[in-house]
Amino acid sequence: MSAIPLITIVGVPNTGKSTLFNRILGKRKALVHSLPGMTRDIFRQKVEINDQWFDLQDSGGFFLDKEILTVEINKKIFNAAEKSDLIIFLFDGKRELLGYEKDMYLQIKKLHKPIIPVLNKIDNLDQFIPPLTYFELKADYIYVSAEHNLGVEVLLDRITSFLENSEQAAPDLTYAPRISIMGKPNVGKSSMINKIVNDELVIVSPLPGTTRDSVDLEVRRNRQRFILVDNAGIRKLQKVKEDTESAAVIRAEKEMRQSDIIIFVIDISKRIDQNDLLIAQKIIKAAKPVIIAGNKADLLEADTASNKFFGRIHERFNDLYFAPFVAVSAKTGKNIFQTLDLAESILAKLDKKIKLSSFNELVKRLLREKKLTTADHRIFSPKYISIESQRPFFIKFHCKSNLKLKTADEMFLKKRLTQELQLEGIPIFFKVSASR
Repeated sequence: MSAIPLITIVGVPNTGKSTLFNRILGKRKALVHSLPGMTRDIFRQKVEINDQWFDLQDSGGFFLDKEILTVEINKKIFNAAEKSDLIIFLFDGKRELLGYEKDMYLQIKKLHKPIIPVLNKIDNLDQFIPPLTYFELKADYIYVSAEHNLGVEVLLDRITSFLENSEQAAPDLTYAPRISIMGKPNVGKSSMINKIVNDELVIVSPLPGTTRDSVDLEVRRNRQRFILVDNAGIRKLQKVKEDTESAAVIRAEKEMRQSDIIIFVIDISKRIDQNDLLIAQKIIKAAKPVIIAGNKADLLEADTASNKFFGRIHERFNDLYFAPFVAVSAKTGKNIFQTLDLAESILAKLDKKIKLSSFNELVKRLLREKKLTTADHRIFSPKYISIESQRPFFIKFHCKSNLKLKTADEMFLKKRLTQELQLEGIPIFFKVSASR
């Protein structure tokens, strides 16, 4: 049986593609902003329309200029359109047809794919008369207002009528863990994803801030489905000049909290800087399992790339003591897939239940191994311990007082529990509660 039909929304910047995408999808996914050029990557989501399943794809807006990034965006849009079963070409009905917009439409038409031309931003469908220039295309337009949900049902009916005879594979709707790729700009996050998916869905550019949205990509590895999420490079908001980029940075931080696991990408060919450490702190607050991927290992001198060297890098992220470190190269592919295998292993550990009685015995043994003290220098001696949750891994100590362990002692206990329970990659959180 063939794959699910693919629908791609294309058009010049600021015609409302992301708004229409979100309207059809029924939830906010693409980043919507009033400035042109917000959507630079290709988004794909499964959607059910009139009892039929489709893959719906949003795309970056076509640009006329010849900048490197613009050329890449246009090339990706044409590639996406060429692979589609149906194309929705979106126009802004509030203005005249643009010259290069007309050229783009005619070029897309040469692909010999079904096209639905849509005039968007029409607030009064009954009284609307399109600008004269649109008649040049001799197209059968559908009028909609994606923002106000006007005419969208007509568009959905047209979509299903175009594709009603296409054979469909049943979509796999089982839950797939979300793996978020995080890091500062230009460390190679998109390059890593490209190596994994072996596709050019994600734009790779040497310019910082290229990935402005969180881009979801479905991949399979060892029969395991994952959703890989490429995110905007995180920088301190004071250093972000464009409003568009700061919106994407805020969204990337939100994505951390929605992830099942985070791959924190750093550039090991350069010094760890304050931005890396800032992101590490944000990741810790997200309370998610973490893998540290040291990218650009191919740029290291042979005598530099040693376990001792990598160990020193890892030590810079003291609070991420639990996160396994993997030296990778997005350029050569070295150890890229090891990060996915590690992610699968870590997530499997979270599903494995820990026997509470055995856990209490383990903690008592560790407390005999080293006497730990509280902030007021008293011996830490809990009456009993409970596991409040495993996602995140939350341990509650029931004691005479609610004074916390000294910082160094807390770190010792967390590291020993990580070793004993083989919880590499999984953060452990403590809470001390006074009980009678």
